[in-house]
Amino acid sequence: MYSPHTSFIQKNIRQWVDLDRWLQPFAATLTLKQRISIYGDLHSSSVSLTPDLASQNLKHFLNVLNKRVYGASAQRHGKSISVLSVIEGGNSKRLHYHLALDCPRDDLVEVFPDLVAQIWRSTQWGYHETCVTPCDGGWVTYMTKLRDKPDFADAIDWMNTHNPN
Repeated sequence: MYSPHTSFIQKNIRQWVDLDRWLQPFAATLTLKQRISIYGDLHSSSVSLTPDLASQNLKHFLNVLNKRVYGASAQRHGKSISVLSVIEGGNSKRLHYHLALDCPRDDLVEVFPDLVAQIWRSTQWGYHETCVTPCDGGWVTYMTKLRDKPDFADAIDWMNTHNPN
């Protein structure tokens, strides 16, 4: 059962992320590998995915995406696309991210889904299952549903959420 505090957070996130103010919002579902193998000279081992590793992977993905969208201005001037990031899954359900991403350049709108999928798959933990499509405010409502989130506030990846509006 969720507390009134959870409903308060949910309501305020939905108000804060107003996709009507974004240029070209996209919905993205990005799945993660749940385990990776690491090979050394003498032996190999495997590492299981944790929420912290997932967040680090998403940060890397967003850094690469921002560089592809904004070039050197991404690092030099801190330019970044608007993004709301929510992680779901765990236990018997594969960890995955739901993102709202704003494509800030008209010349990228047609290739943006493929660009996002390509960059995601090139990350260490990026799994091949992705879905990127244009969206509206209904996507934010879906992303902020309470189901599949043991702790709603922790499911919002605050370190990788950026909403300048």
